[in-house]
Amino acid sequence: MVSEVNMTKMLEDVTENFTTGFMCSESVLEMLNRHYDLGIGEEAIALSTGFPYGFGDGGNVCGAVAGATMCLGKVFGRTVKGDPAFRKCIDVVRELNDDVAAVYGSSLCPVLIENYDFYEPDRKTHCTGIVHACVRSFAKIMERECGVKVIE
Repeated sequence: MVSEVNMTKMLEDVTENFTTGFMCSESVLEMLNRHYDLGIGEEAIALSTGFPYGFGDGGNVCGAVAGATMCLGKVFGRTVKGDPAFRKCIDVVRELNDDVAAVYGSSLCPVLIENYDFYEPDRKTHCTGIVHACVRSFAKIMERECGVKVIE
């Protein structure tokens, strides 16, 4: 893991991902993995492909929140049954979810985009803001919990 990240560069890179072919979950996961050097393999991008539009258009959590959640799981999650580390992971994931909901009123994709035509540019612009909120929340958590300094 790195000791510092550049927020401006992260927001530029996640926007580039999101506007040139990756979906929200893929965009967030790929960029956070790269900037934080999380060591997540490329296959994780494929694993995150089904998350957009509320888990395969299922009306659930925002894909950007899901992508950031996967990255928090990489840092704070557990691999051993019964390991109490799950509690910390649950807490930071809840914080991320709450951060997005505080700004946008929800973290559920259908609620977040209910006033937008999915295929119109305004929806993509709106969702870019949500993607940015996920990146900012992740960075805040990583700075506090892991000491990864955020440079603006």
